[in-house]
Amino acid sequence: MLARVRRRLPALADDGRAPLAVALGYAVLLLCMPSQLVVGPLGAAGSPASLLGVAALIWWCASTVAGQNPARGLSPVRVAVLGLTLCVAAAYANGNAAGWYAPLTVRQQTDELWTLVPQTVDQVTATMVSAGDRGLLAFAAWIGITLVVADGIRSWADLERMVTWLSWLGAVVATIGLVQFATGYNLAASISLPGLSPNSEIGALHTRSIFNRVSATAVHPIEFGVVLACLLPLALHRTIHAWGRRGAAVPTVLIFVGANVSISRSAVLVMLAAGLVLFLGWPWRWRLRALLIAPVAVVALRLAIPGLVGTLVSMFTNFFNDPSVTGRTGDYDVVLDLYDDHWLIGRGLFTFVPRHYRILDNQYLMILVEIGLLGLLATAVFLAVAFLGGLAARCAPEPRARHLGLALAASVAGGAVAMLTFDAWGFPMAAGVGFLAAGMAGAARRLARSDAAAAAAAEPRETVDVRG
Repeated sequence: MLARVRRRLPALADDGRAPLAVALGYAVLLLCMPSQLVVGPLGAAGSPASLLGVAALIWWCASTVAGQNPARGLSPVRVAVLGLTLCVAAAYANGNAAGWYAPLTVRQQTDELWTLVPQTVDQVTATMVSAGDRGLLAFAAWIGITLVVADGIRSWADLERMVTWLSWLGAVVATIGLVQFATGYNLAASISLPGLSPNSEIGALHTRSIFNRVSATAVHPIEFGVVLACLLPLALHRTIHAWGRRGAAVPTVLIFVGANVSISRSAVLVMLAAGLVLFLGWPWRWRLRALLIAPVAVVALRLAIPGLVGTLVSMFTNFFNDPSVTGRTGDYDVVLDLYDDHWLIGRGLFTFVPRHYRILDNQYLMILVEIGLLGLLATAVFLAVAFLGGLAARCAPEPRARHLGLALAASVAGGAVAMLTFDAWGFPMAAGVGFLAAGMAGAARRLARSDAAAAAAAEPRETVDVRG
């Protein structure tokens, strides 16, 4: 896989498709390299994908200022990114100006002894400054790849190529997870790159019921499942339009099975949300086929992995008795009381550090306490712009382009649902895939509008003979 990447990326850059080359390189590093491998001195913000994303932002800024960016003027994606950037910057400045504190009342009960040691003001401040800096670098990487993709992808063919790569890369990640699920062998731990060192355990194995919960190259099984679930609509789009070719369904099947063996409630919810968007956007014949195929897929999964479907169902039937659910709802009052005095702009992305506060499995709540109410509103606008950008492709003249836009909207919707159930921005792969999908949706909007304008300009104008 990596050898193929090395052969292909220079060719893409040589023929004027440098943004595509950057996007594909980012996807490879994000999905195939374990998220824990980083440049040591930079910490968690020093992953290869993150560094490439920051470089992409610098490149986008330089090319835009120099007038070399072919995309001109304000676009919905640019406005949404600008609003979110201003909120993140304001929260960072406010945190450094106002300082941080960690009252004992916000700490959650745990058996981990290190949480019982009181932290001094200097220790809290040092941790928060480092966390705020890390948040800025991570955010810069996310918006860098979003802007480069939204402005730089020049054709539907290039966007389809991105979908193909993401489908197969998702299949690779799923395969690594399935090997670990079936055998317990940690294949991800054998991946290394000179100059990088792990900042935590790679491919940690968890258990739920009688099954291994795997993470492959992700940090956690929930992230593994959510990422695959967000990629599933794109893989399904490729399968539908490549039907009849050898291996057309392979990525979709691997990604679907991989998302389920994560044994994650979040992954199931993402698949349901994305599937609902697709179902509502499909013609009625496609809907009928989906209603026939879905039960077959569930039965096949049940026969292939006995007990898996029952375990997934039990996670929802015992929903209100699950400690992980009650733990999530118990966070609200405590966290909102803590940040009541900085409710408007917060005190910095990534500064709600679990070591000093508590674990939050809700990214929207995390955004509210880290970058305030304005940041939460800006995030909602960003997600809405990405979702509507995919739907805007319905004005494209080609049916395949319209379906690609629908698949991107489904992926964005799935990611937005996942943010309700876990702190998605705290996991590099989940956050990176979300912002990459948003950039692709922005590119789909731009290409669809351009095609519609070109088609309108090409239509013959009716002329009126005014001669007597």
